[in-house]
Parts: sequence; C-alpha cells; structure tokens
Amino acid sequence: MSSKPVQDAHIFVLVHGLWGGPNHMLTIEKSIKELLDSDDSSKEKIVTIRPSSFRFWKTYDGLQLNAERVVSDVLYEIEMLKSENNIKVTKISFVGYSLGGLISRYAIGILNEIGFFDKVQPMIFSTFATPHVGVHFFQQNAFDILANELGKYLFGKSGNEMFMGDDELILKKMADPEHKFYKGLKRFKKHILLANVKNDRTVAFFTSYITDYSPFEEWDKVKIKYFKDLPQVRIGTSQVKPKFVDFERSHPLEKENEFSNVQEETSFLRSNKLIRFTLIFIVTILILPIWVPLVLSSSLFASIYSGVKIKIIKSPKVSKHWERVSSFVYGSCKIDAEDAKIGQDKRNQRKNLRHHESFKGDTSEITENAMENFMYAEERFTGRSPPPMTTGDDEFPGDDDDDEDDDEEDETITNNVTDLKVKNTNDVQKAKPKQKIIDVDIEANGKSIDTHLSKLYNKDYQKFPLFTKDGILKMDPNRRFIIDSLNELNWIKIPVYIDAWNAHDGIVARRGPRTNPKGTATILLWATLLRRFLQEE
Repeated sequence: MSSKPVQDAHIFVLVHGLWGGPNHMLTIEKSIKELLDSDDSSKEKIVTIRPSSFRFWKTYDGLQLNAERVVSDVLYEIEMLKSENNIKVTKISFVGYSLGGLISRYAIGILNEIGFFDKVQPMIFSTFATPHVGVHFFQQNAFDILANELGKYLFGKSGNEMFMGDDELILKKMADPEHKFYKGLKRFKKHILLANVKNDRTVAFFTSYITDYSPFEEWDKVKIKYFKDLPQVRIGTSQVKPKFVDFERSHPLEKENEFSNVQEETSFLRSNKLIRFTLIFIVTILILPIWVPLVLSSSLFASIYSGVKIKIIKSPKVSKHWERVSSFVYGSCKIDAEDAKIGQDKRNQRKNLRHHESFKGDTSEITENAMENFMYAEERFTGRSPPPMTTGDDEFPGDDDDDEDDDEEDETITNNVTDLKVKNTNDVQKAKPKQKIIDVDIEANGKSIDTHLSKLYNKDYQKFPLFTKDGILKMDPNRRFIIDSLNELNWIKIPVYIDAWNAHDGIVARRGPRTNPKGTATILLWATLLRRFLQEE
C-alpha cells in the first residue's frame, strides 16, 4: 500500500472497436492527458485505461461478454491505482469508438446494476463513429442487399447484434428507458457523439448521428460549411483546422460541383484525379479475386470459432469483483492478493501491446482494412461519392463564404519530436530547441467552443438546410424506437467531415496523429470541449 496521501481521480475508459486493439485509442488518450490533466481544468487527477482483454478477433464475441471484459479491466485498474499510488477513482467517463461505443453502453448498464455509480460519479459519455442505430445499408443494389444479409453471420455475435439479427434485439433493449443500460447512460452528465458525414461506409452518418436523415447521398450537390474561426493546429508539418461541420450553414447546391468541398492538406493521391482512379481500379482488381475471398473466409472462421467459444467460456464475475473493489478502495479492507496479481498482469499486457501487436492483431487489422477499403471502392464505382479535390484552403476559391480566415496561407514547420505541446496565448513563449509534433493553442480552442457550443445542442432539424424530406430514410419500427428513445437524452452532436480515403479510421487518427492531421485537430477540439465541462464542475 502506498504511503502517499489519497488523491481523487477521474478515470477515462477508452474502448476500441471491431477488429481493433487498444492502440487505436492512443491519439485520443494523448489528447485527454495533455488537455485535461491540469489544475485549471480538473480538480481530480486524470487517468486513462485502454482495455485490452477483448482485442482483435475477440471483438466478435458479442456485446455482453466484451462489456464484462471491459468492466473487469476497469475494476482491476481501480484496485491497482489505489494499491500502488493511493489514487482513488471518484469519477468515470467513457469514450467509445465504433463498436466500442455500443460495448461502452452495455458496460455502463452492468456498472449501474452492480451499484458502481453509488461510489463513482458518472461524468462524460462520448462516442466516435458508433452505430447506435445498428448497421444497415439502404440502397437497393446488389451490394447493399447482400451486405445486410451476410453481415449478420460474418462478424460473430457482435455482427449479428449490430445488424439487429439477434432474437434479443439487444440494441433496442439498450435504448429502452426501463432497462439498466438506458438508466445507467442517463446518469452521465454529458453525452457527446461525433459522426462522419461522408467517407465512412463502415458506420453511416444516420446511425452515428442517431437520426433518420441521410442528406449526403448526392455529394456533389452539397456544400459543407464549418464553424467559423476554428483555430489552426500544427500537426507535424501540416497546418490544419478541426472539421466540425456547421449544419445551419451547410446547404444544397443548385448545380453539381465536384470541387465544392475541398480541404487543406488533402493527400496528392486523392487530389490527382488520374492517379486516384488508377489506384482505385488496381486495388479493386486485386481485392475482388484475392482479398475478398480470403478476408471473408477468415472472418467466417473467426465467427464460427467465436460462437463455439462464448458457449463454453466463463464470463468475468464482475459483481463479486466489485464487492472486493468497494471494500478495498472505498472501505478499509486489504486488497485481495489474487486481484493484485491479475491487475499487475493486465497492466503489463497493456504496456506490451503498445509496442507490438500479436499475429491475431495483424490478421484482424488486415480484415478491417480490407473490408473498409472494399466498401469505399464499391461506393466510388457506383458513383455515389465523388471525392473532393484540394487547393490548399478550407473553401473552394471564389466561394462567397464570409469566413475571415479562408484565404490564409498554410505554414509548415519541420520537427522530429514525438510529443504534444499545449500553449496558452497568455503565456510568454520561450524558444525551445525542438518543436513537438502537435502544437495547439488551447485558449483559442476554448474560445471557439464557447462561441459554438449552443449550435452543437441544436435538435431543431428545421434549421438545417440539408435535412429535407427527400433525405429521410425508411426506418423499421425497431430502429425508429432506438432513434426516438436515445434522442431523449441531451446529446451534443458533432458532425465531422474528413476528406480521407477512410474517415472511419481518420476520425480517431487510429494509426497515429500524423497519419490524419485533420482527424487529430478535430480530436483536440473535442478534448477542449471536455476540458470546458470539467472546468465548470
């Protein structure tokens, strides 16, 4: 037991998605630690955990088992924080990415049921590109029809639940105000979601935004506008802005214009039309005869294996575990010796995973990338997603937008230090021999949040020019129930547009901050939003 004085802590649980591992949440974790763990933003010490016990192919095992694994990881970490550092967790927040958002909601239901929130205060629940309304493809073409049928079987129990093919209809149950999941979720003070408006075929806009509107099918007839005066962030040598979309200003175009939604720092491969189409053609030729059968076979095998495994595997006994945690951390008992050993083993495992992935991790990531890239290529060849070109500015030259900073030139700064630097414009900046990979002005970010926060709460779709009757999807009664029920919560909804081959990857910059600077800048503004909330506490 540590001899240090007891220090209260706020733990952020960062839950990755299907096929993924804890390393996918590293950019989010770094942003939280750098922007929130300071005396002026949080009274409690900020700690994070990226659960690792359901990584890779285990993500096929269904919401219940994976949520129990997450809860178990959290309970062990709470014990270890108290045992080794005399840190007592008094607040908890969840950040879920993709399937991880659904797993987080299930985990919250478990925690609510065992009385966890009687000791630990629920604070912020946030999701990135999470299929809250399940996964469904609405186009009446061969791909979408086939995907809706095969999806129920290809991704294990988790896929069956996401496509709402399970008998229990767990997604509907989790949205029912009478059940533990909704009751637990409602106890959180803030509910925040981020949804890709385009370039995310894995999790479509309607399901991550919790709506029946789909206004982006004819992309070259849409003009995307962002919140005004969003501050620039330097990511490596790139100067970019966060990509919070302003739905009150975004609007339909009278004429088609494939150049209408350009962004700064778009890669050369996407901005050069000939190269782009050549690459898409080559990738499609290779994917169709080689990768697709291989990927589908491995996914089907993993699904069958997962189905057999979950029938014989023992679920973590989280209720009994919580009793021991409560007695030790919030009482006067000693830590259970077996818990201490397991908790340390889990810490070591997470540490090792940060530096390397196992063979299972490699194969699951290949499956993930192949699935996402194939769906993107399919969408491109059906002509539903003409990608934007780049000119180096946020808006198309000649656009009559009244943003004052649209024509500012990007600056590039060369550096080679892998770190994040937060600066405050009130501080005197001292020259440093090396610059860090990320340079963000937290004060400017904060002012931007204060200016635009009311718009993010807006539920009046009548004020959104893009949300028209023609863009309403035909929802079945179960999905309609989910939408109506979840929207009773006071969500902050953040639409995001990232001009990338795979925005599902980019929205969390899951391969590192420099792989998608615009995604990283967006995460940093989101983290500033969290910082503002904690300062109000």
